[in-house]
Amino acid sequence: MVKLILVTHGHLAVEMLATAAQILGKPAEGVQTLSVTTSSSVEQGAQELKKLLSDAEEGAVILTDIFGGSATNIALTATKECPKCHVITGMNLSMLLTALNSRKKLPAKELAEKIEADGKRAVINATELLIKGL
Repeated sequence: MVKLILVTHGHLAVEMLATAAQILGKPAEGVQTLSVTTSSSVEQGAQELKKLLSDAEEGAVILTDIFGGSATNIALTATKECPKCHVITGMNLSMLLTALNSRKKLPAKELAEKIEADGKRAVINATELLIKGL
């Protein structure tokens, strides 16, 4: 199974995971989180993440909150030499649900592609779509 790790600023990863588990009606087993704080350095965070990735034989998908932020920089630094590791940024709840529901079925690269596509599809201007009828 593809390893799934959420790396975010503050406690966003923990809360997103708890919310996803609530929606699914079961705990999200085997998913790990790494919280980035103002005192976290990229090097220190990357070392912590490398430890979490040490048993990712089938590859890993790392979801981060925002491109260019510390969480994403940590993930990219930690996965430089890990060809089966994929960092997807801009995490939303739809992406996380896709990851949780598909990680047992797909290899890491295909899972990363599906997560990205589903995340993009989930971003909708509901006002334009429903209220204005476009």
